[in-house]
Amino acid sequence: MAQVDWYIEGAEFSNCNCDYACPCQFESRRPTHGYCRGFAAVRIDKGHFGDVALDGLGAALLYAFPGPIYEGNGECQAVIDERADGKQRDALATVLYGGETSEGATHWWVYRMMSSTVHPPLFKHIDFDVNIERRKARIVIPDVLESTARPIRSPATGAEHRVRINLPNGIKFDLAEIGSGTTKTMASIALNLEDTYCHFTVLRQSGKGVVHSR
Repeated sequence: MAQVDWYIEGAEFSNCNCDYACPCQFESRRPTHGYCRGFAAVRIDKGHFGDVALDGLGAALLYAFPGPIYEGNGECQAVIDERADGKQRDALATVLYGGETSEGATHWWVYRMMSSTVHPPLFKHIDFDVNIERRKARIVIPDVLESTARPIRSPATGAEHRVRINLPNGIKFDLAEIGSGTTKTMASIALNLEDTYCHFTVLRQSGKGVVHSR
């Protein structure tokens, strides 16, 4: 059966437990602390799943792994904008849980396939305020998650320190701004992060992988 054509474009924010130079972005063998916990949220500015429009909706995925992601045995849970109708909810759950996606093509596929526990999706209000250029964010999902982010600051001078990561062949983004994130969850997947790695990017994903900007 042919794969459903889908596309998601919009601002994305992600925060994990690693130090600012997240080893996963460099294909290192181990995360900073040996395990991986975090989340990623996206505001969909333009998107579709077949003939189902996804414009204007939000979504997030929480994840946790006892070691590097590639060793598996993790858990994940999708959070989908409560404003989505039935078809939109099904579409976003499919994408966030790696469905209708070529093998290894997206980070969502990887998180799902490396998870031995997949929690059912939650349908919640998602307050998403992200400024990529200024490296600032505030994301609130009631009863699930609260997250804020700021620019990295020099420990010597206190001045803002700007860092970017460019991944021409990555499965998530071309270019991302790096910042300092703080996140606490009240959900099945516990996060208690303070001033750890986060990134801000414009996500352009399809079932075949990153749609590279020109």
